[in-house]
Amino acid sequence: KAVALTAADLNPMKPRAQSVMRQRGVVPSADLVPLQFRMPPDFVRAFKQAALDRDMKLNELLNEVFIEFMKKSQS
Repeated sequence: KAVALTAADLNPMKPRAQSVMRQRGVVPSADLVPLQFRMPPDFVRAFKQAALDRDMKLNELLNEVFIEFMKKSQS
């Protein structure tokens, strides 16, 4: 939704309200490398839902799953 702004909203000294959305991770985006591949729509939907259910970002879930996979494959 569009929010009406006033001159007070444009004041750079005004502290910004904390966003309801989750803040970015601790690793700066400039230090990350894109990883792109195609997956079936059902998998994408389920993966996104799994991340949402765990309050994780997609890359966080992928990283956790990969770490567990590597642990099991080294056993």
